[in-house]
Amino acid sequence: MQTKVLTFQSIHHVLKAEKLLLKAGFKLDIIPTPKNISSDCGMSIRTNCEDAEIKVIREILEENEFVFTINEII
Repeated sequence: MQTKVLTFQSIHHVLKAEKLLLKAGFKLDIIPTPKNISSDCGMSIRTNCEDAEIKVIREILEENEFVFTINEII
């Protein structure tokens, strides 16, 4: 499992994405965007997922026309 941080353009997008991903059954947290990750928004979504789950997350967000970045935290 890898920790991923999803960044968005605004807190509105973070909250909307959180709602969609929780509804789809993903476990996640809203966190302050880490300083080493560039983002237009000060809040991000953190999740611990396998690669197959990240693929599903990406598909859900793209289907809903989100602009986002997935960052791996080591």
